[in-house]
Amino acid sequence: MIKALFLLIFNAVITGLLYPFFINILYKFSFREKIREDGPKTHLIKQGTPTMGGIAFVISVSILSLLFNNQGSTGYFLSGIVLLSGLFGLLEDLHKVYSKSYAQDSIRTGLNSVVKQPTLLKRIYQILIFPWSVFKEFWRVVGSKTDVGIQTHQKFIIQGTIALIASWYIYFQMGYDSLWLPLFGFVYLGFAYAIIVFFLFIIVLNSVAFTDGLDGLAGGLAFIAFLFFWVISQKVNMYDSSLFIASFLGALLPFMYFNIFPARIFMGNIGSHALGSALVLSAILVRREIALFLICAVFLADGISSVLQQLSVKIFKKRIFLMAPLHHHFELLGWVETKVTLRFYLVAVFFGFLGLLVASL
Repeated sequence: MIKALFLLIFNAVITGLLYPFFINILYKFSFREKIREDGPKTHLIKQGTPTMGGIAFVISVSILSLLFNNQGSTGYFLSGIVLLSGLFGLLEDLHKVYSKSYAQDSIRTGLNSVVKQPTLLKRIYQILIFPWSVFKEFWRVVGSKTDVGIQTHQKFIIQGTIALIASWYIYFQMGYDSLWLPLFGFVYLGFAYAIIVFFLFIIVLNSVAFTDGLDGLAGGLAFIAFLFFWVISQKVNMYDSSLFIASFLGALLPFMYFNIFPARIFMGNIGSHALGSALVLSAILVRREIALFLICAVFLADGISSVLQQLSVKIFKKRIFLMAPLHHHFELLGWVETKVTLRFYLVAVFFGFLGLLVASL
């Protein structure tokens, strides 16, 4: 406990000292957020706010996990997954900041040149790419709108690769093959456990990314979730896991200082993807995966709202929410941004206690 507290405080101080300098660098190199034109109009004032603020806590947590984590190769694994997820988010952020429409136009031109072949060749081509077209259309419908940069199906492939690496290591190297259930204890699942881990990564990574739409929202919700996982790690005597969680708690404190309304910096996808992977890893490390659905309930609700909205518009031509994700729906109902954020915090705390209760059964 003392070592974890020291790590938390140390990371908070170091990261806090670095953030003012880091924010100036982001301003200097114009790493600034592009606000959605179809989003709430009150958000247009955020245009130009520095993004990719997650770089600082991704690097600090990874370094401290390597230096202070006593789990040997598992410490390298934890740092590696967080870094991989962060690098993928960084790639998305760079595309979002610098992508040009001509890149997509060139792709469409290339495809059109293939389709304009003789009729028989065209039909063969369409048959061959049909499964790929279905795959792309599915992820276009359930994913977020992307006019330029990395497309939704491409994101899934990259996320799937990271999730595959994580689930492989957890199953084959760490030997985790059973799922803890309240009142029943551990239930053997075999390889099915690795499949569950794979989909947990995909779901949580995307849910956290969807939730990162209001000042202080994703960072605050992640801090609350990590806090409950930290309590669970102490309760189940998994002290090495508490070091990993404590390092994130310390790194998020200074980030939240600069991210609360009105935000001076956004975490970007590099931050949201790193947080998503770390939350899944936290639940797995303390062997309370079921509690993840309660402790991260607000993240999951916000994420699923976007998918439901997309499917409803596509199938029934009707909207379920005024705007998705869910936090934008409440904004359009007339709630000010800070009211939405604080009430989401309160709901997260309530579900966190429910998750703690379930993890204790």
